[in-house]
Amino acid sequence: MNHSSWQHVAKKLFELLTSLGFLATLTFFLLRLLPGGPFDDDAALNPLVRERLQDHWGTSQNFLMQVLNYLAALVRGDLGISMIRPDRTVTDIISQGLAKTFLLNSLALIVVVFGAFALATGAIYWRGTWFEKSVDQLMVVLLSLPSLFWGPLLIYLFGFYWDILPVALLEGPQYYILPVLTLSARPIASLVRLLKGSLEENLAQDYVRTAKAKGLGAGAVLFKHILRNSWMPFLSYAGPLLVGLLSGSFLVEMLFAVPGLGSEFIQALNDRDYTVIVGLTLFYGSLLMTANMLFDLLMRQADPRLREQA
Repeated sequence: MNHSSWQHVAKKLFELLTSLGFLATLTFFLLRLLPGGPFDDDAALNPLVRERLQDHWGTSQNFLMQVLNYLAALVRGDLGISMIRPDRTVTDIISQGLAKTFLLNSLALIVVVFGAFALATGAIYWRGTWFEKSVDQLMVVLLSLPSLFWGPLLIYLFGFYWDILPVALLEGPQYYILPVLTLSARPIASLVRLLKGSLEENLAQDYVRTAKAKGLGAGAVLFKHILRNSWMPFLSYAGPLLVGLLSGSFLVEMLFAVPGLGSEFIQALNDRDYTVIVGLTLFYGSLLMTANMLFDLLMRQADPRLREQA
């Protein structure tokens, strides 16, 4: 990379760090707006014990001091200890739930990317046929209905009506099928429409007519020329795609009783476990921001026009 590219990387890293600091502050502020707390009056605690706990965790301090103390610990790499489960650190909770969540989202991402490319290229290759019409209609259906609909429907059909797939936990390969399908439904529809539009736009370019004039067949033109020039929309959508998968996994993990980060986050919200909530928020935030930064760098390397921008 040249000097301009390194400057861009430094700028993105600075934006990442400042954004995480802002995210931690905003999360602290929003938590204080929520009713209740880990040691509020509704908790079955002796008043003296409650006061000791509030002093220990600093919840009786003013908001600014709490934020500054947390940011100082964050700089040291310390995400803190769970308020409700003091025998476990936030880092341990994240590391324990990360494997299930990472595998679930990785499988969904593979299904979305490869499935979308297969359906989009197939629809372009067989334009005007029943296949293209079926793909278009299926994508409309998938986009129209949320995961909250697909999850229970798949559970009923495959888990109870036909009784051929398990519907809870992730104890084997077959356990991933329904959660992955539920998580992939809407993202794959969005990506198919995006790729199909990009392929159709490239199909009308002059280089396609030139390739056909040279005697190349429709398949060779599609896979050797059109598909190769249709990656930019995918890279631009990669960031929102990851956001959609990670945010959707919260609901999917709840529906299928997956012991992952989404379940931990929902449990922490119910318990008002501030340290776990903020830790998970920062983890997800840093993951998404880092992914967006990497895809931005890939787009700059793939498109010379972006490298020329200040």
